[in-house]
Amino acid sequence: MLRFAPRYGIISPCLSRRIQARHLRAINDNGTGSQCHDEALDTALRMFAAHGFAAAARARDAAVIAERSGEPNRVEFWVEVCATLDRRMARDFLKRKHS
Repeated sequence: MLRFAPRYGIISPCLSRRIQARHLRAINDNGTGSQCHDEALDTALRMFAAHGFAAAARARDAAVIAERSGEPNRVEFWVEVCATLDRRMARDFLKRKHS
């Protein structure tokens, strides 16, 4: 059996259509983003390293604590961290907050 193995650094022709169709880009490579987003991303990565898959729930809990403390800026920050880790959980938190 023969298999095609492209030279290092060359994208296989069978994969090139998929990549072009999706326009994949890493979130941290796009060059756009505020300093706050960078802080949220850094915090999200550190939380994921510390808590694993529970990191999004921990960020949501921090947003709840900030909300109860009356700190709207911290709530926004923790929701952004939560959204970085789990968009659905952050969206559900915001829906609950506005309901």
